[in-house]
Amino acid sequence: MADSYRGKNLIFIISQPRSGSTLLQRVLAGHPDIQTSAETWLMLHPIYGLRSSGIEAEYGAAFAAEGVREFIENYAADSGIHDEAIRNWAQTIYGDALSKHGKKLFLDKTPRYFFIVPELHRLFPEAKFIFLIRNPMAVLASELTTYVKGDWPVLGIFQPDLLLAPRLILEGIERLGSDAITIHYEQFVSEPEKNISALCERLGIDFHDSMLDYSRTPAPKGKMNDPVGIHKHTRPSTSSIDKWKKMAEEAQSRHFALSYLESLGQKTIEQLGYSWEQIRRDLEKPPVSPESRESLFPWSIAIRPRQEWTARERWIAEKYFAIQKKGRLKGTLSATKRNIKRLLCELKQQLSLPAPPDYR
Repeated sequence: MADSYRGKNLIFIISQPRSGSTLLQRVLAGHPDIQTSAETWLMLHPIYGLRSSGIEAEYGAAFAAEGVREFIENYAADSGIHDEAIRNWAQTIYGDALSKHGKKLFLDKTPRYFFIVPELHRLFPEAKFIFLIRNPMAVLASELTTYVKGDWPVLGIFQPDLLLAPRLILEGIERLGSDAITIHYEQFVSEPEKNISALCERLGIDFHDSMLDYSRTPAPKGKMNDPVGIHKHTRPSTSSIDKWKKMAEEAQSRHFALSYLESLGQKTIEQLGYSWEQIRRDLEKPPVSPESRESLFPWSIAIRPRQEWTARERWIAEKYFAIQKKGRLKGTLSATKRNIKRLLCELKQQLSLPAPPDYR
């Protein structure tokens, strides 16, 4: 298999979502040799095909992975045949897109590739890997304003992007060593010509001044792109670098930001290239009163998917939103009644008792 496909015509952008990856993608897409797509997600399924966890399917993903492993172990002539099959599939599907559009390099920007960096590098050692890093507080602020918008339980959908991605990205950079191309969002938008020129050199392509003005570069087709920031400018802009600091001005977002900072920890923040102490100073305000603290939606609940909540956590969430809608007294009473009804229904299911009356 010495002549197997090794990803020489591939470029991967690895980042947290909301890190400016759409902006970087659009700038690079202005190069005449580069083809891209909004987000392909192409390599996740084949790579997860041999993982016994992290994937669910109605046919039973863990059983399927075991079956494939047993087949390879007992019947394949070469233990690396599955990897070779993935390489051949990737060569076919990426190559088809390049052939259709007459380009030489395919840029795959799929943020959740942070889960599979080791496999991607093993499969495609000649591919280029760009690790785009942004201040995690800016990532959180963007998630809150773009997608969550006050519906705090939505935040749990982004748990892996917020809590797992920073560490996995750092591990990926360490694993790849000199093969890792690291670029910080803040430096990229502050000195775009300098940083994109250096990036092009690492990619082995010529830099064109026209790349920095992406107004004439068609947006990649697909829904999975930045729906807001990319449309506000036609060139990289520094306008969003410090927007995250506005989270300190409102108690709920400040609670989330400080909790997120603690969740990541000082070591991770500083390995990413930011000052943990400075971020804390920028977020800290006078102590929140006990009354105000009680009115906050807890980070420990919001950051976890709703299906993982305990009965008590569901009650806390329901009470919070009822109070927001009806006031403290009426909201607490309404949430209490609904909680009692739910508990009675659960008890009825266990004991096969008649359904309780409908509290309204």
